[in-house]
Amino acid sequence: MWTTVQIVLGLLGMLLVLGGDKLSMPALGQAGIAFLGLTSMAIGLEAIFTRQIRLGRRRHGNVQTYTGLAAILHGIQFNMMGVFLIGMAIMTYFNADGRAVFLQMVRRPGLPLLVFGLLLLMQAVITLTGARELSQGPRWIVIMNLLISRLLPGGILVVLGLGALWLGVFEIMAPETFDEMGGGFLEAIYGLR
Repeated sequence: MWTTVQIVLGLLGMLLVLGGDKLSMPALGQAGIAFLGLTSMAIGLEAIFTRQIRLGRRRHGNVQTYTGLAAILHGIQFNMMGVFLIGMAIMTYFNADGRAVFLQMVRRPGLPLLVFGLLLLMQAVITLTGARELSQGPRWIVIMNLLISRLLPGGILVVLGLGALWLGVFEIMAPETFDEMGGGFLEAIYGLR
């Protein structure tokens, strides 16, 4: 059932995007982007409900199977991507000023930093948990995979995620202090007065 829903939504989204481009109908293209967002959300919901997700291609032999918490976090990430695509489709449909939204996010980066930090921490948990295939094979390969493919990148993602979360919370709680720090930083780099 999940696969059928994902295929139907994905094909419909791609057909609408291509149709909107070929027929010069932007509304069709924006509806197609929204359907691609719904496809992403369907993939995420499947991962959350079944607690299992497979990524990669079977033909090339690089399939990674995640179960449990890692699959749920992958599902949350797919849902966030779907909401982002649907939001972008709605914004472009109503001709929202994308430049103004971008400038506001640059001026007040607290919320984007919080979302980015949460995404990094989710990816850190996924990386530290690892795919089921990484724990198979000879013992020395499993140990090397643990050290190089899981612990090192997972640790880096944890540090970056905590830093982004801290900066986001700091900017939301004390925007004046954040502006002073940012202004001093820009003055030091660019020599602004």
